[in-house]
Amino acid sequence: MKAVILGKSTDTLIPNKNYRPFYGEMSLMDILIEKLINVLPKEDIYLSCEDEKFKNTAEKWGVQFVLRDNVYTLYNISNTEIVANVCKSIPGNGDLLWCSCVEPFFNEFPEILECWRSLDKKEHDSLNIVYPMKKFMLDRHYNPIGFGFGHWHKYSQTIPPIYQISWATAVMSRECIEKINFQVGRNPYWYDSYAPMIDIDTLDDFHFASLAYKALLDDNRQADK
Repeated sequence: MKAVILGKSTDTLIPNKNYRPFYGEMSLMDILIEKLINVLPKEDIYLSCEDEKFKNTAEKWGVQFVLRDNVYTLYNISNTEIVANVCKSIPGNGDLLWCSCVEPFFNEFPEILECWRSLDKKEHDSLNIVYPMKKFMLDRHYNPIGFGFGHWHKYSQTIPPIYQISWATAVMSRECIEKINFQVGRNPYWYDSYAPMIDIDTLDDFHFASLAYKALLDDNRQADK
């Protein structure tokens, strides 16, 4: 198993999103690499970036750096092209842990790797993260989904869950990489995560997530005292 981190330096909404300070002096990239080196050898972790100046981030943590062609960071390039190109840059032919920095609260890497090891690979070619949600949601015609208005109104705990997929990480088999070039295979295993979920897309997301992350870690430190 090798891990590859999508660590491009360009972002139209949040300049330098992956490398700017997020929690103290730690960037989103630092936070993710620190989690990964607790579950995989450093020599099996690869940072894929189009800007060689960020090689120093990989060197700081002792992980590998792969220079990506800038064209594979652009928004007009399909995701399958990006997956194919990035995966080809990672040596070996084993399974791949595909990671990005957009969800700093996700920290279930030991669990998903153990789950992947236990799966029948004839039945599943990828492992993908979903967040079960029980919310009062309406469809595009404003009809309630899984509940009703009136005396038959349900409590949120009894609503059937809907699922939000996470793009923070996925495990891909070699078959999934070679035949599909996408994070979700033909026969995915869906792993339910109950971690706090903030997908950082905008600067407001970044600032809100930074404050929430600090509050969570501070609370955890207080609880450990």
